Amino acid sequence: MAVSMSVTAAFIANASAQSYPARPISIILPFPPGSGNDTVARIIGPKITEELRQPVIVDNRPGAGGVVAADAASRAAPDGHTLFLPSSSVAINMHSARAKYDLIRDFAAISVVGTLPFVLVVHASLPVGTIKELIALAKRRPKELNYASSGMGGTGHLLGELLRTSTGIEITHVPYKGSGAASTELISGQVHMLFTNLSSMAPHVKSGRLKALGVSGSQRSSVLPSAPTMAEAGYPQLDIGTWFALVAPAATPGAIVARLNLSMVKILGMSDVREQLIRQGVQPSPTTVEEAASFLKKDVAGWGKIIKDAGITLN
Repeated sequence: MAVSMSVTAAFIANASAQSYPARPISIILPFPPGSGNDTVARIIGPKITEELRQPVIVDNRPGAGGVVAADAASRAAPDGHTLFLPSSSVAINMHSARAKYDLIRDFAAISVVGTLPFVLVVHASLPVGTIKELIALAKRRPKELNYASSGMGGTGHLLGELLRTSTGIEITHVPYKGSGAASTELISGQVHMLFTNLSSMAPHVKSGRLKALGVSGSQRSSVLPSAPTMAEAGYPQLDIGTWFALVAPAATPGAIVARLNLSMVKILGMSDVREQLIRQGVQPSPTTVEEAASFLKKDVAGWGKIIKDAGITLN
């Protein structure tokens, strides 16, 4: 009986994969129109339509740092017609008390879509030119230096705490309401340093108002080739950027996930798609299903360790 049921289930799953997609595909996003997730979805969405011959609907569901969208996506029918495009914030907020989802347990990875390098920038007036010099200065002046972030529990906050806990320096967190406010205060010299997206800071580094001490990634960025990687700077533990990935509800048939992966790999290899993503500061990063799953698992664990080591409670 058990064998018969498993054969029947496999047959049904295969049949559904062969007829997939049977209707429009919805991509749930954790942030509003104009966000990075939204921009990426609107670049790849039309290409998914071309590949799978079904309309793609971008479904923005902002709220609670991505928790609202993630919870909704995790409960969607696992038939490949509802997908989810999370980013690092979703992996971080999985560790909050309000999150009911588990990014690893509740979703099937399809592919990483792209990565977005982070940069550690300081105001030009700070008398340092390297991360090593920054740490030495912070140790000479304990509790005098501060770092800005877009808010409590954001990537900039956690990376600042990682810098603090991994080097033993005493620096003060100054949270703002959004990355724009944090960047403005850094540029004006009201705060000393900031971890943020490289693409948004590059013009200010080139103008001389800020100094870039290190960028995430395995190689230097073409956007700011003068800035060393975190590993080159001697602090590989700070090599953490943000990312975008495409996932489906956990019980989605493997054949459907595989088909979506093939489509994404093809789409992310298209020159026009790559050019659009790179203009937004996103490095196209297609992966296999297995590579995507491993990537997400490592990222979730990494943020969890940072949160635990820093003693942070995410509300």
